[in-house]
Order: sequence, then structure tokens, then C-alpha cells
Amino acid sequence: MRNSKFFVLSLAVAFATEAYSQNFCNSATHSGESTVVTSNDINDIGNYSYELWADIGNNSATFYTDGSFSCEFNNVNDYLCREGIRYGMNSGLKYTDLGHLYADFKLTDPSFKSYSNVTYSYIGVYGWSQDPLIEWYIVDTWSPYRPNWIGKSTAGCDECGLRGTITVDGAVYEVYVDKVQRGSIEGDNTPFTQYFSVRKTKRACGTIDITAHFDGWKSLGLELGNSMYEAKVLGEAGQYPENGNASGTLDFAYAKVYTGEASSTALPQFTPKTNTITSAQVFDMQGKFLGNVNATSDIQSAIKNKFHSAGVYMVKLGSAMKSVSVK
Repeated sequence: MRNSKFFVLSLAVAFATEAYSQNFCNSATHSGESTVVTSNDINDIGNYSYELWADIGNNSATFYTDGSFSCEFNNVNDYLCREGIRYGMNSGLKYTDLGHLYADFKLTDPSFKSYSNVTYSYIGVYGWSQDPLIEWYIVDTWSPYRPNWIGKSTAGCDECGLRGTITVDGAVYEVYVDKVQRGSIEGDNTPFTQYFSVRKTKRACGTIDITAHFDGWKSLGLELGNSMYEAKVLGEAGQYPENGNASGTLDFAYAKVYTGEASSTALPQFTPKTNTITSAQVFDMQGKFLGNVNATSDIQSAIKNKFHSAGVYMVKLGSAMKSVSVK
């Protein structure tokens, strides 16, 4: 029997282009079902995967089925919360096998007013690859300092530190490399490499072209591993030197990792190339066919009028397929 969760993830990854069609930087709020996590955990909610990890302290996170999440950390050295896509351990999937990856994110408080005793914080997209083991970051904003120290503390590592710059999404990112030995997805005290793309100027909301970063790293001679483990929107905070008293909150009112075309702030409209295509097929997120709607009118309104239910639907028009949110 086909695994229904795998089918849902495959459908979402293969066809999702914009799960919630809205100007998310201005109007997004958490929606859908949620789960509260109060200890280190890796799990799934809806079509997404989440993880909470901290070394010490009293911590929590709330993860939502729409991909958004919020985080609270108290008396930590290092804290990470993230939600997005998990491909799994030793997936055998290279990044070129995944389609074109994007992430949308909105950080509610870009001034980090809640932070106390935090000396570093990375906001953006995060993941791991294996074979070889690489931890990777795309950092779009930070607090309190822009992270330009990466690789400088590693003695005898000629390839560590600043490796060059790339331009993605109209912005310049500096690319850094480090080599460390510590806890990882493969166990305690494991050696691995880190890649960082750090944006030259902050932004607290937008769409990140993840695959463009991977391609940019490759152009600098930095190959990812042959097995992608995950790609998630990330909130990380901590302190160095470690005193065990970093505290604060992070709220991502909007967060999505998806494959397809970059999101637009405008509501997407299907425009048939010819007048012969007059109806679109509508599916739920489990792949169940629900019926047809008029493709020559506003798709969101047509779905709402016919099915009378808010949610995320997969809509097929000819050979094209999009995810559409109905409120």
C-alpha cells in the first residue's frame, strides 16, 4: 500500500509554487493546526517537518501546518528551531534531484527586542547534506552582529574563511567556509564542513532562491554532499563565550520551503493560452480529486464558491499545476 504521507510530501514538493497566495510580508499571520514542543524533537506537522534543538535551558516552539512557527528560548548557549522539508538520513538525493528550491519567510520582530545576552543569531534557511557531511546556512538577517568571523578560528585550514561573493535575489552574499568537530545529525563529536551565505544587507522578509545559492557555492568550488538531508527556514540564537543565559523569542509569521517557481506578492491568476481550456481540476493536499472549477474566472473565488471551505488546494490547468490558498 502506498504511504500516504510520502504521497502528500511528493505532491507538495513536486507541484507547490505558492502555498499561500498573498503579500505575506505585509499581511501574513499563523494559520492552521499547531503543535507545541517543549524539548528537543524532530517530527512532522501537515506536509512539513520541524525540529527544535537546544543544548540546555527551558525552551519551546510552536509549529503550524501552514509552515510558520514561533520560538522561545531561555538560558541557552545555542538554540535552533526550524520548519521546512526533510528528505531523511542518507536520502541519496543530490540537490540537483530536488527541483528548484525556494523559501519564503517573514520575521515578525526584526529588531530582536526580546533578546537578552545573545551574541549571535542567524535567520534564513538551513540544512545538512551527507556524503560528505556539510552543515549549510543562508543568512538573510542577524543580531547583534553580522557574522563575518566564520572560519577565522580554525587553525591550519587554508580553505576556511571568506571564499568569495555571489549575487542571489538581487543582493550580494559573502560565502564563508568553516571546518568543525562537534555534534551533528550523524552523532556526537563528528567532523564536518560548514557553508555560509551571508547577505550584505539585512532583510526580515522575502523569498530566498535556495538552489541559486547551491549553484553559487558550486561556482566557488564548494560542492554539497550527495545526500540532501533537509532544507528549512531557521531561527538560531546563542552566545559565545558560553555562559548559559541567552534568552529571547523569534516569530516567523510566514515560512515556506517549496519547489517550483518563486512566490509573487500578487495573487496568481491562471491565464489559459487558448479559449479551449475552460476548466481546472481541483485536488486536496492528499491528492484526492474534488471536482472542476471555471478556469476563466478568479480561481480562489471559484474554489470557495464551489467547495465552501478554506484551505490549500492543488489546482491543475492543462499540464500546469499550482497550489492555491483559499481563505
